Amino acid sequence: MPTFGERLRATRREKGINQADFAGVVGISERALQNYETGEREPKISFVQVCAEKLGVSAAFLIGETEDPALVDDRDVSPQEAEFLKWVEDNLEGSFFYDFDKSPEDAKKHMMETLRLVWERERGRKPGQKQGE
Repeated sequence: MPTFGERLRATRREKGINQADFAGVVGISERALQNYETGEREPKISFVQVCAEKLGVSAAFLIGETEDPALVDDRDVSPQEAEFLKWVEDNLEGSFFYDFDKSPEDAKKHMMETLRLVWERERGRKPGQKQGE
């Protein structure tokens, strides 16, 4: 299965965008882009989203969750699912997603199922309320 870097490079080339131009569009150096494309550097989820937006593909495609590069219509995502995905992005961007991207597909699905359970318990908590209350 292609990595983020491989999909990023292939999609950028399909769109006819060279490295220097794309690096400028996403606000990084050309060397940093090379590092992402070769897999020497792992991206934060926010960077994946910026790349997906600029290339007109879904972030899910770039990270290998789907073979379909088409953007998902926001109307196809329930408000609850959108809330869950935002919670994941806001709370777990650091070390979790560094390892998540390298994980096999079955492990990714299991991790998302586990995170969904945690999110469902946490989303009803009021500010200042301790876990389990």
